[in-house]
Amino acid sequence: MTTGNMTMVYGVIAMLSVLLLIGYLLIEKKKERNFIFLISCVAIVNSGYFLLAAANSLSMAMFANGMSYFGAAYSMLAMLLIISEVCRMKKRKWLRVFFIGVSTAAFALAASGDWLGLYYTSVDITSIGGMTKLVKEYGPLHILYTVYLLSYVLIMVGIIWYAVKKQRLSSLKYTMLLFVAVLLNIGVWAVEQGINESFEFLSVSYIVTEVILLLVYSMLRDYGLVQPGGQLVSIQMLPQKNTQTGPVALPPDMEELFHTFAEHWSQLTATERRIVQHYADGLDVNEVAEVCFISIHTVRKHNANIYHKLGVGSRDELILYLDLFRRCGRLDELVVN
Repeated sequence: MTTGNMTMVYGVIAMLSVLLLIGYLLIEKKKERNFIFLISCVAIVNSGYFLLAAANSLSMAMFANGMSYFGAAYSMLAMLLIISEVCRMKKRKWLRVFFIGVSTAAFALAASGDWLGLYYTSVDITSIGGMTKLVKEYGPLHILYTVYLLSYVLIMVGIIWYAVKKQRLSSLKYTMLLFVAVLLNIGVWAVEQGINESFEFLSVSYIVTEVILLLVYSMLRDYGLVQPGGQLVSIQMLPQKNTQTGPVALPPDMEELFHTFAEHWSQLTATERRIVQHYADGLDVNEVAEVCFISIHTVRKHNANIYHKLGVGSRDELILYLDLFRRCGRLDELVVN
């Protein structure tokens, strides 16, 4: 790939990033501010890469470099907020303020350029085949930005691991996708440090990361495990006992979820419904195999079909649904059909 072509590629990637932001704002009905934040940061990062490649002066190049650092620094904050929501961590206002301050400090350091020789001791531009690049020597505080990136990654990995230990993530699928989203950018960045490649592959990995997070969040929301505004559904949010004589009136979103689940329920065979009923009664896989006089392997085959038909990722997720509907007095509407 020639340098001239790389400038065009940066332009295409920047345009794609902006279009993703516009598409999210126009198409998504239940917009999440943290995703708007993340997608905006990615658009700023990639616009900065493009403007730097097309810059014809040092001042323009430094402005574009600052844009890239702005988007990169705050995208880590946006990812942390999203990961915290998906992993059902308690929201603490002082922590949010703290991390905003840390991200702002990291951006201010990186954007200082060669001022006082702290981040860069010297910086200039060169043109290679029509593409502008920065020629810089790092200063003594440059290492702090690396520490900043690694710290965010370690915190996010720790949150995911904690959520796994506390069974706050409903399936291995979500867990692996979150780990990929968190580790992808830092992995690409680490590889770029060790190879002599002029193209910033981070421009692509940022987009992949936001798509993965959107995918995980959308699946959790569709399964009713996260509500608009980032509020995560937990069993503790529901009444411990249904003291009413009839079904509880569900909120509109939950009512829609119930009817969707009921439609999928109708696709189950009699055997599959009986197995789900056993799970609703509190039996585990081994006990289901015993009472149904089938092998554990057969139960697991039925489980796979049940999960596919109901659109859930695991038995824990299925039980969450069943317990939710039971606490609202709506479970009988399923099992009698």
